Amino acid sequence: MNENEFRIVEQLYGVMIIIIRGFFLQALINTFISEEIMDKAKKIVLSVVVTVEGIVLFVLPVEMTGAWTVISFLTILTVFFFYDKKAMPHIFFVYFLWLNMFFVWYIINVVLSDCLSNWLIVNIDYSKPDALSFFYRNMIINICLEIVFLAASLVAIFYCIKKICRLKRNMSWTEALFLSIYSAVSYCIAYMIAQVMVVPLNEGVFILLDEKRNLRIALPILALLIFVGEMTAIATWQRYRRLKEEDLLLQEQIQEQEYIRKRIEYTEKYHDQIRTIRHDMAGKLMVLKSFLEHGKYNDASEFLSEMDVELNSSSMRFSTGNPVTDVVINEAAFQAEKFSCEFTCDFLFSSDKGISAVDMGIVLNNLLENALEAVTGIPADKRYIKLSGKLKDNFFLLGVENSFDGKIGRDNDGRIVSRKKETKDGDQHGIGLKSVMRIADKYLGTTDIKVGSTVFEVKVMLQRGAF
Repeated sequence: MNENEFRIVEQLYGVMIIIIRGFFLQALINTFISEEIMDKAKKIVLSVVVTVEGIVLFVLPVEMTGAWTVISFLTILTVFFFYDKKAMPHIFFVYFLWLNMFFVWYIINVVLSDCLSNWLIVNIDYSKPDALSFFYRNMIINICLEIVFLAASLVAIFYCIKKICRLKRNMSWTEALFLSIYSAVSYCIAYMIAQVMVVPLNEGVFILLDEKRNLRIALPILALLIFVGEMTAIATWQRYRRLKEEDLLLQEQIQEQEYIRKRIEYTEKYHDQIRTIRHDMAGKLMVLKSFLEHGKYNDASEFLSEMDVELNSSSMRFSTGNPVTDVVINEAAFQAEKFSCEFTCDFLFSSDKGISAVDMGIVLNNLLENALEAVTGIPADKRYIKLSGKLKDNFFLLGVENSFDGKIGRDNDGRIVSRKKETKDGDQHGIGLKSVMRIADKYLGTTDIKVGSTVFEVKVMLQRGAF
């Protein structure tokens, strides 16, 4: 084997490294980004594009150190910026994790490759005519082992990540930056090490591992520490997200219990009113009988009119066709009246809509509670709440519109939440819209939020029989 053939093998080695890294990127994207955000075919296309960029930049006859890192980063961010911005924190973290894990391999590989190459060439007799051929052959063996080591290392790393990340969880920008800072710092350390491994001098070459032989132990330890630190950070994030989801579920259960409690109280109140009316009715009938027996028909008529007004004032303002939604809506209407807020309702929901009445009650209770909270922050003459709900084809469309002061509260994920989350008992608030979204997802529906300068509107679409 001559030098030209060896240079071709070196080029193939570089291409193989890039291809293996492309497969690893594909695996990481599959691990952290769900099929709902990006289907498998598009993930493959993205990984192929990044891999092809790396190969093209590698084979160009000019020095392109660091170019693939920058171009691939811009490519990935651009794709997700236009495709789905919600996944940008995930891909931001995945990208730096991808770089970091490669350099973990690189640091260890530098030491192993140096030891192996020294062992392969130490016994070559350079006085023989075919010594150079043996040298190139041994270097090719070294190259092949490096490729195998890279593939095995990335498979092992991916297995560890997969064991930690059993579920695809949401990630905020705060979490992505927290996780990526460690990866970025590790990347910079590894990059600086790579730059000083072999340094051309005016007279000879500076080889770091020959000058500082103790680094043959220190560098692999550094790489393992970087890897363990990265895995620990990911595991900590997964645990944080799991606890956060469990807390959200607990708060939703508390909210459901609170809704049931309110329903019971509201029902008891109306039962008390009915018992009072029945108790008073006997006396009033005696008075009416007296008017009729004495021929005082005008007085009897006026007395009946007063009784009709009293009965109407004790009845529910809105009838929706379902006792559960009747309770929630009429209670909200009663509260709106106390706040001097105009309340209009065009809502019909019978029991055969293919949607749980309890789920519908929770959605209504959350949206109307948030609306009532919002209108209290503005002057009375500007307060209004509009509720609508109807069945269209196989979908139930629900909408709540209300006036508000234009101020929006957001959580760490950037999602809109009730501003009650800012209060001392905020841990038990700010989950209303999340509960609505969860129920919408349960029925394969959607939640659409529109925020104006003075108008807040939420539209929820639920699919019948989806659950």
